[in-house]
Amino acid sequence: MSPRSLPVYRRIAEVLRQDVLDGRLREGSLLPSEREVCRRFRVARATARHSLHVLVREDLAVPVQGVGYVVAGTHTPTGPAPGTGSVRVPVAFLNAAIEMLEADAVPATASRVATLLRAAVHAG
Repeated sequence: MSPRSLPVYRRIAEVLRQDVLDGRLREGSLLPSEREVCRRFRVARATARHSLHVLVREDLAVPVQGVGYVVAGTHTPTGPAPGTGSVRVPVAFLNAAIEMLEADAVPATASRVATLLRAAVHAG
């Protein structure tokens, strides 16, 4: 099947997948938002969402409510060994939280970071 014969959402997913695999989008960074995908590729929101969900199904991204889609890494959770009473938090969640704090340009950053970390705790 030629790339042109693929559905639009698959072509968008392929572009985003290449961005992840080529390192333009690193583990823990935020994928473009649905709105950004809509603008960049001139598609409807449902198409943008569908293409981002393809990356989730391929374990290349993790959806985080209130934050967006975070690039998943090949490293699974990190942290203390099980049974130590500590929560194991995926590196991707921590990196995304750090990135947001460093950017300091996102409105309500503290709230978004708290949401991200809460999701990480529940995922761990």
